[in-house]
This record gives sequence, structure tokens and C-alpha cells, in this order.
Amino acid sequence: MLFSIRTGMDDVNNVLVLTTFAGSVVAVIVGYLLAWRAKRAAYRRAGSLMTAVVAGFAGLVALAWAISAVMPLPPPDGTSLWGPLVFLLVFSPLPLGALYISAKFIRRAVRDECK
Repeated sequence: MLFSIRTGMDDVNNVLVLTTFAGSVVAVIVGYLLAWRAKRAAYRRAGSLMTAVVAGFAGLVALAWAISAVMPLPPPDGTSLWGPLVFLLVFSPLPLGALYISAKFIRRAVRDECK
């Protein structure tokens, strides 16, 4: 009985995570399409801000995950520092790219607002 309760709870958590991920992907796609193809400036601004918010949040979460994966730095057990540094170098372009996309769309929303 304990196994079935635990499996049911894991399924609920998986559904929540997948729903959040799918909603974020849809929000970025819709926001990008609005920012790119909308006729009215208000729709372009809303699409740019929606894309910027979702991409910025994804970048912050990914950055927090990457930092927590290598903390504490340097390792307290005396192991080599190269492993965590290589991990950061490999995975740091992902959150930095998301933050860059967020900054580009925020700049686009502000630029459209001034016109």
C-alpha cells in the first residue's frame, strides 16, 4: 500500500513539472510570434515582455541549478577543482543565453514603447 501511495504522489509531481514546462514553452512560442508578427504595437510589446519574463526566469533557475551543482567551491574534501570548473564552463552558456534572450526582448519592448 505504501508503494502505491508513493507512486501516485510521484505521478502528480511529474504531471506538475511537465505542465509547467509545457506552459513555459507555449508562452515563449506565443510571445515570440506576437513580438515578431503582430500588427499593433501593444501586442508586440506584450509578446516581447512575455518572452522576456519566461526566458529570464528560465535563465535564473538554470543559473541557480548550475551554481548549486558545484557548491561549495573549492570542494571541502580536497578533490580537484577541475571537475566543477569544467561543469560550469560546459553548462554556463545555457542560462547566460536565456538571460541574453530576455535582455534582447526587454530592450525590444522598451524600444517599441518609445515609438
